[in-house]
Amino acid sequence: MSAPIGPVGFDRLMQGLGPFESAPHIAVGVSGGADSMALALLLARWVGARGGRLLALTVDHGLRVESGPEAAKVAAWMAARGIDHRILTWDGEKPATGIQAGARQARLRLLAQAAATAGILHLALAHHADDQAETHRLRADRSSGPQGLSGMPAIREMDHLRLIRPLLPVTKDRLVATCRAFGQEWVEDPSNHNPAFARARLRLSESVGPTDREAALAAARARVDREAAVARLLAAHARFQPEGWVLLDQELFGQPAGPLLHLAASLLRAVGGAAYPPSPAALADLVRALREQPDHGRTLAGCRFMPLAGGWRLLREARNLQGPVRFQGGGVPVTWDGRFRLSAERVGDYIVRALDEGLWRLALVDRPALSRIDMPASLRWTLPSVLSGDRLLAIPHMAYLASGLPDPGVSMVPLVSVPAVPARFAVVTATDDII
Repeated sequence: MSAPIGPVGFDRLMQGLGPFESAPHIAVGVSGGADSMALALLLARWVGARGGRLLALTVDHGLRVESGPEAAKVAAWMAARGIDHRILTWDGEKPATGIQAGARQARLRLLAQAAATAGILHLALAHHADDQAETHRLRADRSSGPQGLSGMPAIREMDHLRLIRPLLPVTKDRLVATCRAFGQEWVEDPSNHNPAFARARLRLSESVGPTDREAALAAARARVDREAAVARLLAAHARFQPEGWVLLDQELFGQPAGPLLHLAASLLRAVGGAAYPPSPAALADLVRALREQPDHGRTLAGCRFMPLAGGWRLLREARNLQGPVRFQGGGVPVTWDGRFRLSAERVGDYIVRALDEGLWRLALVDRPALSRIDMPASLRWTLPSVLSGDRLLAIPHMAYLASGLPDPGVSMVPLVSVPAVPARFAVVTATDDII
């Protein structure tokens, strides 16, 4: 029989996921299954020993008639344990196809929003070693590349918080044993055994085992090594700029092809704000072209390589930029074009949109000295501006505030460096339970 996770073992799992506040405030997603129930109880004990707080969040997807009563049951279990709890509902139309993928995306979005609104910096999920092995097998069956085969990270930096997975080194049977040790019931989701879904079919086949767990861990460690190589290249050959572009020296594209291709993918995602990198073939063509004709410009994935003396300027193309995004001053920051995070201190309704030529002319009329800023139009057009209705209020990158209008107190953080040099693809393993 598998041993439950005790306080010392769980403390060791959490050590690799820091840093945390001296009195940690953590949110945890709790579906009611054995995995998430075990995590919630372990976290409650862990934060309690440190004077911290735990907020349990349950998403009611509304996909089964039982989901509402199950969420209520989880709420009762949490209340009996003295754990703060909220139920989040997935409202609106549900996708006709890809329902499980849609549910996963909605669940993460709702959990992250609720945690961020509560001012919580850490959202814990209960994915475990068997989930990781299944993910590796499913992606291998679909001929996924090395990034996909590395599976889920123990730490994922999101817009407003960190997603952590303390249980990745732990097998499912130990989580069941942990619930039993706490004397805690759990619910079983029948969709986990529905052969209509790929993961459930794989689970029912009982073909995933220790070999898959070891393969997933090996792929994750290989990803760590690749990202370290990319970080070294960037440190030596790239300079990130606050306007969202990168200055690259010409020596960069003389580096070994393996790390260079991964670096190019990371740079294009970062500067272009895209969720996914271009295809390996497109990346290989790009690198080959820049090596053979360094004085020619190139475009790919919404980005431009502009040749300069001794290198390139890599910047966002001034087309297909994200449209206007509304946000509330004094509320949660908003991400625009996948590249900048903006917020405003002054309460009000604001819009962030690209600094087009019309807005630029308005700013010049208001402050002619802006014309002395040394910035090509191709870069300027990719920057965010902040409006109230149709009135231009601010251009954060140029420290511009409209004359005669209240200062909205805009703050802006560039996100360019986050996907280019990830905080880490963390692979956390416990000494007594290696994945």
